[in-house]
Amino acid sequence: MPFDVNAARSLAAGVFPPAGDRWAHARATARQAEHVASVVGPSDRETLVCAAWLHDVGMAAGAARTGFRPLDGALLLRAAGWPDPVVALVAHQCEARITAEVLGLGPELDAFARPAGPVSDALVFADLAAGPDGHRTSLRDRLAALDTRYRDEGEAMVEAWVRRRPELVAAAARTEQRLAGARRGRGRDDTFATS
Repeated sequence: MPFDVNAARSLAAGVFPPAGDRWAHARATARQAEHVASVVGPSDRETLVCAAWLHDVGMAAGAARTGFRPLDGALLLRAAGWPDPVVALVAHQCEARITAEVLGLGPELDAFARPAGPVSDALVFADLAAGPDGHRTSLRDRLAALDTRYRDEGEAMVEAWVRRRPELVAAAARTEQRLAGARRGRGRDDTFATS
């Protein structure tokens, strides 16, 4: 089976109920990734969109191995033979290294190369611009929802969230800057407020 955007979409469709929020969020994240793909090199665009479709596969029934969604998703994808760049983006999505460290799973996550730069930033942007229900959202509203969610998940998760939050804001801001550069002169505003 070739590993491409269609395969990523098919895998996501196979693990998430089509009427559920997980499927809606995966679709919206992929749509946002396609929308901002101009900020990454041409050879990285398919990798970005595949990772967007697959970023939450660690939540699928039967995927749980460690209980940490990004790591479980990466383990699932690696076992299925997905390309390393896609697997690494899923493993390290949204500064997962910080949460892995707090949970004592840092060494396990370190088994996957940590991507950095425009592709990783664009995945953060796409994930945060897609609300849990699949609707586009502002960064402010998404972060407020995550603030509330993590407040209820215990001290370790609150600690990880406090450390991750500014990194995510910075990644979204870098993507917006790249978008502004790519879209300058076209009269388009495809960003969302990062303040």
